Amino acid sequence: MEYERYISDGILEKYFLGFATPEEKRELEIHLSIFPELQTEMDAVERRIERAAFKDAALPPAHIKSALMQQIAAESVDEQTYSYNIKYNTVTAPSSNYNMSVHIGWKIVLIALLSMIALSVLAAIVFYLAAMQK
Repeated sequence: MEYERYISDGILEKYFLGFATPEEKRELEIHLSIFPELQTEMDAVERRIERAAFKDAALPPAHIKSALMQQIAAESVDEQTYSYNIKYNTVTAPSSNYNMSVHIGWKIVLIALLSMIALSVLAAIVFYLAAMQK
């Protein structure tokens, strides 16, 4: 069978390790859709490579986990502060030292409201002029 060549020649291993040529990758992907046995063997090769990688892997020092967790926590606090600053604009009155925070969504609501009023006035004028010409 054609798929047995992939198993015996080590093309599946080359594919997983990233050493397969583009032609081999395309050919393998075509044969995967044709032969379900090849997909089964591909899953087995993936498990073997993964087991071999974890068997010989060196574990990181224990203090690295706590350092990474502290860094992640600090970054998440920075992201929350950053997203807070994006949602609100600070408005300061020119004659006083009073500051007021305004949500950005109000700008959108105000623009939409003014646009609707302008379109309503324009529509009323057009309908009035059309009625006058009849």
